[in-house]
Amino acid sequence: MLHISENSMVALQEVKKDLSGKFYWKFSSTNLEGSTFHLLNINGKLLRPTLVFVGAESVGLNSMKFVNLAIAIEYLHISSLIHDDIIDKDDMRRGVETVHKKYGIENAILAGDALIARAVALSSVYGEDVVKRIAEAAFLMCDGESMDFCTQRRNVDMTLDNYMEIAKKKTASLISTSIGIAAISEKMGDNVIGRLSKAGELLGIAFQVRDDVVNSIGSFELGKRPGNDDRKFNRPNIVSVFEQSGENKKDAVEKSINLMTNHVKEAIQELSEFEKINYIKKIIAAYFSEEDLRKYL
Repeated sequence: MLHISENSMVALQEVKKDLSGKFYWKFSSTNLEGSTFHLLNINGKLLRPTLVFVGAESVGLNSMKFVNLAIAIEYLHISSLIHDDIIDKDDMRRGVETVHKKYGIENAILAGDALIARAVALSSVYGEDVVKRIAEAAFLMCDGESMDFCTQRRNVDMTLDNYMEIAKKKTASLISTSIGIAAISEKMGDNVIGRLSKAGELLGIAFQVRDDVVNSIGSFELGKRPGNDDRKFNRPNIVSVFEQSGENKKDAVEKSINLMTNHVKEAIQELSEFEKINYIKKIIAAYFSEEDLRKYL
């Protein structure tokens, strides 16, 4: 969890409370209702809603104004998790059965689609530019997931360039959108929006690298079961990419941590002109801690 301001924390609590409550549309199908709400009722990291508020505060906006937009982005994120779990044939998500495992593939596909529809509805009141940006992020996520799947099927080599492209599209696109979306809604200009979006992209790649390192280390304390899905299923993982180029495991992890750190430094540089840079730096530094990762080597 990122350590955020009191105002943003209040906004985030609203997101937690309203994730289910903002889905106003009524269901005739109880199966679709169950599959749609299955993951909504289990809070994840809420990283993307948090970044909506961090982005808003960094340019002097009130986080509370963007609660519904943060919920819309989380709906889109959850829809991608539901569909990704089908593609990856995963059985567990957030400590419970995946949606397709519990409700069947058909209802899981429809639940993901329902969440996308609701995300569009919630975000539409923030303006056409916001909807366009969210739609673009959704497309990039699909493109990245397809590249990921092709890599798993060994139709595409797991090179560093391909890994970075997958991370940029599958993970960083929505994180970039999250941190810049409040500024987009308020039409704050290309320079502000561009810097926030670029910083978000860099942080998104850093987030994926960090997640891969944690998965490779297999630390319960850091939130991952020890496992080797990257080897078993050929899933793109930055540590495996460096290992394939000849590095031993420890050196591969070190290179991965350095890659994460360099992206974080570049992100902070993009954010350097904003008034609350020190506040933002503290948030970022706490999450992307090299020491927390290295102590498990």
